[in-house]
Amino acid sequence: MLFTSTAQFILRSFLSIPLIGCASTFNVYFGTSGDGGIQHAIFNTASGELSAITKVAEANKAGFIAIHPNQSFLYSTALTENPKDKGLVKAYSINHDKTLTKLNQQSSEGTNPCHVSVDATGQMLMVANYMSDASVAAYKINPDGSLETSQSVHTHEGSGAHPKRQTSPHPHSIFPNPANTFAYSPDLGTDHVEIYALNPKAASLTPVGNAIVPGGSKGPRHMKFSHDGRFAYVLNELTMEITTYAADSITGALNYIETVSTLKDRSDIARMSCSEIRIHPNGKYVYNGNRDLLGNGRDALSVFERDEETGRLTLLQNEPARVWVPRNFNITPDGNWLIAGGQNSNNLSTFKLNPNTGLLTAHGDTIAFDGSPICIEFIK
Repeated sequence: MLFTSTAQFILRSFLSIPLIGCASTFNVYFGTSGDGGIQHAIFNTASGELSAITKVAEANKAGFIAIHPNQSFLYSTALTENPKDKGLVKAYSINHDKTLTKLNQQSSEGTNPCHVSVDATGQMLMVANYMSDASVAAYKINPDGSLETSQSVHTHEGSGAHPKRQTSPHPHSIFPNPANTFAYSPDLGTDHVEIYALNPKAASLTPVGNAIVPGGSKGPRHMKFSHDGRFAYVLNELTMEITTYAADSITGALNYIETVSTLKDRSDIARMSCSEIRIHPNGKYVYNGNRDLLGNGRDALSVFERDEETGRLTLLQNEPARVWVPRNFNITPDGNWLIAGGQNSNNLSTFKLNPNTGLLTAHGDTIAFDGSPICIEFIK
């Protein structure tokens, strides 16, 4: 009885101690424009605070980054000194202390690479080249994380209705579907989403068709899939709308459902555009960024509730972004926080996220950033 009582006392005493050092944290990496390279910080989910931000890799306009599924490797886009030359994709190993060691680099096979992604098996990397070459390419990832030269490159063709932004193709991103059977590339210049059969073992893409974004001058930029793969959500940069499709898991086809505005009030949207789209880890909410290119304080984050049966979206909130040009944002893996990066204001804003309602609440002051944050990715 004495042992039992003593053990209970010790247990009660231990439980009464504040768990100051046991807060959950996530590592966060930032791709940047200019010479900011790739930067890293630690985010504390108990306090909502970010540690000091440090540069962990040199790269010229690192821009978009992607994390390997095993969280041991990181990949980024980059430019050479001459922006007219073909760009680069770079491979890094993530060290124990979360610094990066460069493994190798390959040509992106096009100018101005703007997006990279890794397939679910971690066997291949994909890149979208925005400018004159207007292409997508795939690379085999070696067991050590390094990249082989691309053996699968595809050039987009066509144009759109917008007289300035759609005179030629502009692949803006490329994503695998959750089943890892097809890859999708929204093309801002053609109002198409190009569809490719995906072969991870061979690191190859095979064109199988495209989906039209109806209405003209939409400018599809990024997209995300529901976790079950039944629905795809395409963010239209030029018209500030999200287009929803039903995704066919057998053929890869996208079947149009609806298009909704990202803003409740569209009375003042001159020189505004959309940037990023994300789905909450619980699958119930969709988020996107709205950019005010004039700097008049209209930058906002939109929150949608997602009907899990029909795929349709209902706009819940337009929350001020507190940064100028939220080029990118991301949600912590636990679904409780959101961090947005201000491309033009060189700072970060943090929001508390309610997973039960999807709504955002601004948290703390904005955080100064050395450079221009372009992409935000979390790992454990």
